[in-house]
Amino acid sequence: MKEGRNGHLAAPHNPLSFHDSSVLSRFLIWSIVVLCLLCLNPIVTTATDDTISTDPLDEELLENLSLLSEVLAHIQQGHLESPEPKKLMYGAIRGMLRTLDPYSQFFDPDSYGNFRTESRGAYGGLGMVIGFRQDRLTVISPFKDTPAYEAGIQSGDVISLIEDEPTATMAVDEAVERLRGEPGTPVTITLLREGENEPLEVTITRDVIRFRSVESKVLNGDVGYIRINQFRDTTGSDVDKAFESFDAQELRGIILDLRSNPGGLLSSAVEVASDFLDPDLLIVYTEGTSPREDLLARPGQKQKHYPLVVLVNGGSASGSEIVAAAIKDHGRGIVLGRKTFGKASVQKVVQLSGDHAIKLTVAHYFSPSGVNIHKIGIAPDIEVPWFSQSENKILTKLRRHEKIKTFIEENGDDVLAKLDAAREASREDREAIALLRKYRRLVDALSEEELVLGNAGINLAIARETENDLDEYEHDPQILAAVRQLKLLELFQTKLK
Repeated sequence: MKEGRNGHLAAPHNPLSFHDSSVLSRFLIWSIVVLCLLCLNPIVTTATDDTISTDPLDEELLENLSLLSEVLAHIQQGHLESPEPKKLMYGAIRGMLRTLDPYSQFFDPDSYGNFRTESRGAYGGLGMVIGFRQDRLTVISPFKDTPAYEAGIQSGDVISLIEDEPTATMAVDEAVERLRGEPGTPVTITLLREGENEPLEVTITRDVIRFRSVESKVLNGDVGYIRINQFRDTTGSDVDKAFESFDAQELRGIILDLRSNPGGLLSSAVEVASDFLDPDLLIVYTEGTSPREDLLARPGQKQKHYPLVVLVNGGSASGSEIVAAAIKDHGRGIVLGRKTFGKASVQKVVQLSGDHAIKLTVAHYFSPSGVNIHKIGIAPDIEVPWFSQSENKILTKLRRHEKIKTFIEENGDDVLAKLDAAREASREDREAIALLRKYRRLVDALSEEELVLGNAGINLAIARETENDLDEYEHDPQILAAVRQLKLLELFQTKLK
């Protein structure tokens, strides 16, 4: 470099002149890499009569690889700092994949290890699935009973900042790495939420995330309940075990809860759908880089036929949308809740050298009726809303609230069952009247703190604090609506006989 007229350092006339042999060596290495890439996909083909034809797309690839090599040389020679070649290439790869779609992704060895750990169902972090939607980092779904869920994070929340750093230029794996950390350490994120005028800043304490793929229970003594949190290797066998436990009981029907299920393994989703559908019925088909592939219900897998209600919401995505769409299209059951997320693209994970990997979108899912679920979602047969944004905020504030805990301590852990009985009791039942008065005093006390909810909301807040494992399920408004639908189905079938 030489000094200019004003004492500033002037750039050399030829920006590609090399005064450092190490820079030249690095440039030659990059050039060799480019040539090797081209050799893997030769652009010259032999035509008839010894004429040479060139594929325009390959010519464009050659031109742009040359441009990449040129940019790398400028960075290595002229940038203020000395960037690590690996960091440069990681950035280039991430940027390249992000231009394709929101779900194609690059994994360095650390993030690939975390990805595989997460697939096994235990990791340290917040407990939510994120991805890009309309070029914004978006919460697809928080997992139940995790720090994200407890903090009131909702499907559709846009994460604009992580520790005051904008997410606009982050790749998904970078954002995931920033959200993860040692259990017990805090992370602050800023959210943009529909219906909120101002950004929401939330500080969440990380924890070890462990959750089961499948939960099953019997509600109200006669309703089988299966919740699938995510489709994993063991999901199919876990659902089979749930059915085995149901066989010993007289059930009026099954509720399959796919709410806030972000998807997972396609094979597991097909296994679960096969439990409910007749053999060889079309579950889903894919179209993309390969010819259409039809995935059918597997012979010999269908379980005992029960009346069926499927619960979905805005956090139901991918595999859960496949199952819900197949059941809806074949008329096997009623889909109830809110419209699903609309993420129906097929990603293939390809392991690369050095324990790197890429997740590449290769196809889209289509429902049996031919609907491209991607970006559209599945509309339920029966729309049943959840709580409003303001009500959700109040429900979050009522977690571990002292007044609710005191109410339970004074009236017993079975207070919700007592309240249900009291509402049905005669006007002469003094115990019932006394309990209802105590309940009213609780509602009034919470109202003084501007924590105003209807009976359904207060009951759910109480249910979340009792020791009875079934309370939260049996006082969930959407599950209650599903139980009512099963009763109606039973009544309808009785009239047909």
